[in-house]
Amino acid sequence: MKLSFGYITTPTKAEAKEIVLELLEQELIACANIVDGAESYFVWGDEINQAKEALIFFKTRAKNEDKIIKVVKSMHSYECPCIVFSNLEHGNADFLRWVDDSC
Repeated sequence: MKLSFGYITTPTKAEAKEIVLELLEQELIACANIVDGAESYFVWGDEINQAKEALIFFKTRAKNEDKIIKVVKSMHSYECPCIVFSNLEHGNADFLRWVDDSC
């Protein structure tokens, strides 16, 4: 079982919710958390920018990563959305089995 922890930023909570619901509907993720109101700072176009964003944290199978990127890019309003993954190797074994079974 190869699992991933994913992270996506969106400009609004509403957009985050739409993305999460689509990923759940397609059984690409097991679960997600949306955190609204994050202060983001980044360089874009040679300028330092600030934005309020909603963060999506989710758990999935590693084999779903490319499909998730494709779905999110098709729905996302950003030109270059943040969609990143990290290996999920340790944790509550019962929870990790549930993630694996859920997507």
